[in-house]
Amino acid sequence: REGNLWEQFWADHGVQSQEVAYLKGLGEPATLERMEDICATPRLRVLGAVVDKVDRIMHGMELGLAGMHNQVRQWVNEGFFGALLDVLLTKGFAVFITADHGNVESVGCGSPKEGLTAEVRGERVRIYSDDVLRTAVASRFPKAIAWKPVGLPSDFLPLIAPERSAFIQPGTRTVAHGGVTLEELVVPFVRVVGEQD
Repeated sequence: REGNLWEQFWADHGVQSQEVAYLKGLGEPATLERMEDICATPRLRVLGAVVDKVDRIMHGMELGLAGMHNQVRQWVNEGFFGALLDVLLTKGFAVFITADHGNVESVGCGSPKEGLTAEVRGERVRIYSDDVLRTAVASRFPKAIAWKPVGLPSDFLPLIAPERSAFIQPGTRTVAHGGVTLEELVVPFVRVVGEQD
């Protein structure tokens, strides 16, 4: 629903739907042509472009944070991101870069064997709809954080892996998100300016 929500946000701010576009799944050289085609739309004023390549790299990472950094560096050197910025700046867009979350390298502390009782079974956080179930799992992970649902629905009960650990096989490394470290919570918001700005 992200595309619809993006369009609705701008409609609420007086921008017509023909002036708004949303693209996701960007990051490969072949997707740059899609960007160029959309940017050529005469009435386009607002564009949301989701470059999810780094997220895909992170979710497939088996070599820890150093491996992720190497893969991201290699991807940047391939030139997609620079070419994307060139297209946007040449078309006169004000360009802002942000992210939906950060990530950390974590080490496995064990995987809860809760069957289907967890609504979400992430590596850094598990979500339960019943406090009795969450408490039972938390008893096996005494350093885990049973987050109080302040600002969340009463049946949305997170259990967050402790410190820089993950709910995976003990000793196994992963790069993941969903916890409460600074790296996972603080995201960039950067304005990119061209030479003429």
